[in-house]
Parts: sequence; C-alpha cells; structure tokens
Amino acid sequence: MNPALPPNIAALKPYTSARSLCKGSAWTFMDANESPVPGIELPSLPPLNRYPDPTADHLRDAIAETYSVSRENIVLGNGSDELIDLCIRAFVRQGREVVSVDPTYGVYGVCSAIQGVSYRAVTLTKDFLVDIPAFLKAGRDADVLFLCSPNNPTGLSIPKMHLARIVRELRGIVVVDEAYGEFADDAGIPSAIEMVKEGSENLVVLRTFSKAFGAAGIRLGYAVGARPLIDVLLRIKPPYNVNSMTQAVGLALWGKREEMRERVAELRRWKIPMVETCEELGCTVIPGIANFFLIQPPKGRNADDLLRRLRDEKRIVIRRINNTPILANALRITVGTQEQNRSFISTLSSLLSS
Repeated sequence: MNPALPPNIAALKPYTSARSLCKGSAWTFMDANESPVPGIELPSLPPLNRYPDPTADHLRDAIAETYSVSRENIVLGNGSDELIDLCIRAFVRQGREVVSVDPTYGVYGVCSAIQGVSYRAVTLTKDFLVDIPAFLKAGRDADVLFLCSPNNPTGLSIPKMHLARIVRELRGIVVVDEAYGEFADDAGIPSAIEMVKEGSENLVVLRTFSKAFGAAGIRLGYAVGARPLIDVLLRIKPPYNVNSMTQAVGLALWGKREEMRERVAELRRWKIPMVETCEELGCTVIPGIANFFLIQPPKGRNADDLLRRLRDEKRIVIRRINNTPILANALRITVGTQEQNRSFISTLSSLLSS
C-alpha cells in the first residue's frame, strides 16, 4: 500500500551524492570537499551505557573560549545539516519563505521542501557574486536567509561589508554557512562570527568539523549566534543530538587546531598546480579559496562524458554541478592527496587529448 503523503514530500527531490552510487572503498573520492586525510586518531571512548551531555558543554566551552564568546552563544548539531534544518523549523512562520542564492548548497532547498516552506533562490552575478540589490529585494518577506561563504560550489567568499548590509537591512534571520570558513581564515578573510561579537541580533553562523578538521564521519557542526536565537535552537533540538563519541572526538580535534591550520594551508597549496594544469588544458576554472575548484571543459567537450569516463574507467569520483542560469557544463573537484591529485590531472589530460 502506498501511503498518502503531503504534496511537498511526494514531490521532494532528495539531496544526492556519489556515495549513493559508488559503494565500497575502491574509489578515489574527489567529489564531496572532504579532507583527504583523517584529522585525528580516535581518543579513548567515553562510557557508552549513559546518555551524552545533551548540550555538550565541555565542547561548547572550548569553542566559546576560542572565539571569546559565551557558551550561551553556541549550539552543537549532528552535522551543520541538522542546524540548517533546525533554523528553518524554528524561525520560518506559516506563509513566509526561505531565501538563498543560486548556485549554492542544495540542502537549504531540500530542508525547506521537507518543511513545506517556500524557497526562493537569487541568481548570482556573472562574476559568481551575490547580487546584493536583488537579494535585499527578495529577502524582504523572508524569515530565514542562507548565505554560504565561501560558497559551495563557487568557492568564493562574501565580503563582510555586504554581509553587514544584509544583516542590517533585513529583518529575517541571516544564516551564514561557513562550512569552509577555515580556508577563508587561511586566506585572511574575517569570519561572520566577528559580527555576532559586534552585536548582530539576527545572525547565526554555522561551522563544521567535516571539512578542514578532516572529520566528516563524526557528523559534528556548531552554530554561533545571539543568545536569544541560540536559546531557541537549544530548545527545539533533539535531546541527545550529538553522541558521546562525537563529543569526545570533537573536543580532541579542537585541541589540535594548529595541525588543522597547517593541513588547510597545505591543501590550498596543493590546489594551485591542479588549477594551473586545468587552465593549460583549455578548461575555464573558478579556483575559489576552499579545498575544491570548478572547471568547465574546453569548448566542444561535455562535462557529463568526462565525469562518466573518470568514474567508469579510472574510478575517480568528482561532482557534476547542475546547470544554472550562470553556470553550465561544470564539474567540481576536491583536492585530494598528492597521489590522488596527480592521478586526476594525468587522467584528465589523457581524456582531453583523446
């Protein structure tokens, strides 16, 4: 028997990734912007017969001390995806909408659809930047606005002056997703967390352990925001949303931020020759500042064909970026280990010369 579903769920197109298709370990995954190496060896496991601290205060305190904020400015989530979902459930009223940009991280739209909330995306400019006047106009009736900075998939950061204008002029909750914020830190770009510290009352900043910390497998993210907003998120989150093992690994990783920063700088250095070689092969490249970059193959070469041949012939998995009004025939490549990077470049060179 097929269940009767709400229309928004019946029509839902779920978020997908290559991991749904490419099972097992015999793949070179360069598609999901993960770190190519683990961030840390597992610490000793905490007792598993007891529930975890429901608010993970030890880790909140460590994060708060680093950013010079209070514990009450921070909430942890089962990945930043849970925090994205919580922001929509908490702050979007009936008949109001969520606004973001296009292209950007697809989970904003998916979570909006699951909640039956209208989602509007403002197309980026031809330079892949936020169209500030258009975004401000679209955001007048929005309760939540998502901005990914550096943006996925373009890798470009939003200048603080533009973020400050958006936060100042719009009444909705502005959620700045800094999943790749540590790469922006390495590039000398200030975090929107500074705006929280400066008193912005309608701003929530998301960060994650999945990318720069090399810990995508533990599913841990955190939000920094004004106390009244964080209090709401703490009240509606599941009681034990971050498990004991994740809290323990997260706390150990937080104590190794210097190693994380060294790894971030290394990945950004490794990306440079990859970008240069792709340009020499005739690709149009959007390098960005994070641990990934975009390419559009030379004229006459099809991105879908390259993606398929890399996957089927060499078991190298990269990400296809769906066509948008400003970005067509594009592929996103995550920086891997040096061996993986050389294999990708060698294979791409061979495919484009054939």
